[in-house]
Amino acid sequence: MLLFFAGFVQGSTALAGKLNRSAGGDSTVNTATYEAVTGVSAEDDKNAWDNFYKNKSDLYGKEPISFLKEHLHLITRGRALVPAMGEGRNAIYLAKNGFQVEGIDYSEIAVQKALANAKSAQVSFKAIVQDLHYFHFQENYYDLVVVCLYYDKVLLSQFKRAVKRGGYLIFYNKLDQQDSKILNKVRVPDDFAVKSGELKEGLKDFQIKEYREYKDFDTRVAAILARKP
Repeated sequence: MLLFFAGFVQGSTALAGKLNRSAGGDSTVNTATYEAVTGVSAEDDKNAWDNFYKNKSDLYGKEPISFLKEHLHLITRGRALVPAMGEGRNAIYLAKNGFQVEGIDYSEIAVQKALANAKSAQVSFKAIVQDLHYFHFQENYYDLVVVCLYYDKVLLSQFKRAVKRGGYLIFYNKLDQQDSKILNKVRVPDDFAVKSGELKEGLKDFQIKEYREYKDFDTRVAAILARKP
């Protein structure tokens, strides 16, 4: 399914996976893999995400990730892609700062909230409801791709392919040592987390401008800024 909410409405995730976000915001969110915890098939993920966003707002606050803010001055204004954008905090920030932004999320509810937030912020961007695995990534097209709290090895090559030469790719991810302890303290895999150094390895064919592993909002995260040669 592909739905467009085109953003010149004075404002305007593909989370093709599991329910698992917690880092980088003001609220604590259940970080367990949705399917591992509930036993619900992946086919039901979209409805699960819609229900999840329906009952919660501003899960990570309205501010963008600080790693993006710190490095924005290095990046030429142009086209930006924000996969798995959630309620749009990073997409809105980029639109405010002169980028032509496309934001994608699997949840229609999340996209609707992102558009409402953008309208309140008096900015516009193009919003798309789609599973990232079925999205057509244009090659050498974006000046910046920002992927926050989402990681999929299958899609990594697509994210890299979408960045134009001289453009940048930012990842901000939870480290997998932070797997959830729920359901009587049984640990479950965190499908969106990364291992220490995994982002650097995955982007070794890019120019690594900064790589950092640090504690953000009481969660260990990894963040990387890489330039396509």
